[in-house]
Amino acid sequence: MFNIDLTTYPVEALPIVEPAAVIAIDPEYAGAWTVAGDLDGDGQVELVQARLWEQNDTHAVVAVSAYRLDGSVLWRWGNPAEGVAALHSDAPCQIHDWNCDGRPEVVLATRTHVVVLNGATGAELWRFATPDPEAADCLVFARLSGAERDDVLLKDRYHRIWAYTWDGRLLWTVTDPGGMKTAHQPYPVDLDGDGRDAIIVGYAVLDHDGKLLWALDGVALKLGGGHLDCARVLQRGPRPEDWRLAFACCADNALLCLDGRGRLVWEQRGLHFESLFIGRLIPGCEDAQILVDIDHAEPGKSPLHVYDLDGRLLGAMNSIYGRQHPLLCWNDAPVDRIVACEDRLLISGETGIPLARFDTPVPPGMQFDQGERPKEHLIRGNFHVLGHVGNLFGGCGHDLMLTTNPGGVIWLYRNPCSVSGTIPLGTGKNVTLY
Repeated sequence: MFNIDLTTYPVEALPIVEPAAVIAIDPEYAGAWTVAGDLDGDGQVELVQARLWEQNDTHAVVAVSAYRLDGSVLWRWGNPAEGVAALHSDAPCQIHDWNCDGRPEVVLATRTHVVVLNGATGAELWRFATPDPEAADCLVFARLSGAERDDVLLKDRYHRIWAYTWDGRLLWTVTDPGGMKTAHQPYPVDLDGDGRDAIIVGYAVLDHDGKLLWALDGVALKLGGGHLDCARVLQRGPRPEDWRLAFACCADNALLCLDGRGRLVWEQRGLHFESLFIGRLIPGCEDAQILVDIDHAEPGKSPLHVYDLDGRLLGAMNSIYGRQHPLLCWNDAPVDRIVACEDRLLISGETGIPLARFDTPVPPGMQFDQGERPKEHLIRGNFHVLGHVGNLFGGCGHDLMLTTNPGGVIWLYRNPCSVSGTIPLGTGKNVTLY
């Protein structure tokens, strides 16, 4: 088992990965939530940033801006003066071809409406009313009704969830599914292969029609004091009982492996597990591994753990702040690498040893109001670093996007891979920080 301290590792000698693009955002319009897609059909990615209204741990989108990769503005929508540049969880703004016309839209939730914007122009295409001003914690597309167009899930923080068709027809709503809180982001997964998604909504799973499929036994599993931070698929199978699901249970201090019927396979206890990434980190091993961060730690002591599919700890890394840690197959490596965003490092998941560091040059004159995030570890400086992967340059592999939180600077890194295959442009339709 490896144990690496990234905060003291001699990174000066590591190869440096320079950004292929650095985009500085006008502070009046900057936001920390950034998603990518080919908005205007020119074969190149554009970036969308959302600016948020935020009060008392609830939020909603008030403005979005679309940018080309040279930093020029494609269009803007909304009133940025009503919002802030920072975030502390997911935002309800996604890029998706919701009307199935071959061109993506920008879909967002304000405090009153779900709004659909033309990706190329920012013009409003349609909208429908949301059920509550707090129903904007996130926005997730799923296959529920069987219609040609995806349906959409909205939720508040952390009790109610609503399912709507594309034109605003309510399919169902559930409060405290299974008698417990909801997760940060509903997680759609077709457990039975019927072409419609079941939804992991917290410590419970709902069928496509909103009916309860199963819920965890909160008493037996010592759950209920917190909520589900993240759920991911570890293994698929022909029957629900052959599936393996990973649940990160924050304040309940548990990492659970369950089958597709909610039965416990194994558990790890005693740590505040947060965001999960599943990938193949070890050369020659056909099984995937689990990467998870341990949150609510003091600054500079923020662990990242790697587990195998049987729940055995394979290694640990100590990060400056480990909350953002996507996996990325970089430069034709036969395995996934770990991106420790706050540390700006590319890391081997087999050994925990840094392989390269990402340069994050800040354009002259950029200033960040870290006061927008008073709860977060101010000792780390005046901005955090968030990370997403996606096809950003039209190549065959996934590239890396790092952004500041509060918003202000976007760095894009081109993957030097030469693998064959075609990956859709952008970051996908259900982007999440969890």
